Amino acid sequence: MLTSDTYSVLTQAKFANLIASGKPIENAILLVQSLETEDLTDQHFINCKIEEGSTLDSVDLRDTHWKACQFLDCSFKNCDLRQATFENCDFYHPETRAGANFRFSDLSNCEFSNCDLRLTHFPNAELFCVSFQSCKMSGTGFEKCDFGKVLSKRALKPRASFLDCQLTYANLSDLDLEECTLTDCNLSGANLENTILRSANLKNSSLSDTETDRLDLSYADLRGGQVGALQLRSLKDYRGLIISASQQHLLLNGLGIKVDPD
Repeated sequence: MLTSDTYSVLTQAKFANLIASGKPIENAILLVQSLETEDLTDQHFINCKIEEGSTLDSVDLRDTHWKACQFLDCSFKNCDLRQATFENCDFYHPETRAGANFRFSDLSNCEFSNCDLRLTHFPNAELFCVSFQSCKMSGTGFEKCDFGKVLSKRALKPRASFLDCQLTYANLSDLDLEECTLTDCNLSGANLENTILRSANLKNSSLSDTETDRLDLSYADLRGGQVGALQLRSLKDYRGLIISASQQHLLLNGLGIKVDPD
């Protein structure tokens, strides 16, 4: 076992022994070849670093738990991350200003909490019941992602949850996010063009300067949020939209209707 500052670089044999023991792996630099050759189901990783610039291809990471780990310049291709959890993890490289990539990966029921996901991309990923809480997600892209279908009106979990996240300038265009949760989020400058947010919960979220052409907000809940210059005319649908009394004058002004006090 080699050492690098406060981290240990695990040999293949040492890594295999730790996996077999079932003990959490802590303060280690993880090499790609180790991750690709072991069954990591339900394994815990604490304060670890994935080898910088790594590409993990078709790795089974189901039910893994990651706390205070770094994934700088890492790419997850065709990986199975179902029910994995990430807490206080960094996916954004501050020097190269690049995020991670989850191309064609399955992140169903995956949870991210207090993670730095700036400029991370999820192209063609499966994100059914994914959860992001208190995450930095500026510039994050969800190109051609599949958030699954609404199975019933009494589903136990929303198909996607974004809670208290910074989503400024994120790309959420051309997505079906019906009945998702986007509460206490900053969506300023984000791209929501041609996206379905029917019956979505957007309470206390900011939509200032958001791109909303052909956005479907029918029966969505915007109460308490900052609607800024939201143009109802540009929306695909806003029937049943729920707003606060304090928001109505902003939206009516956008329709050319002047609101005078009684």
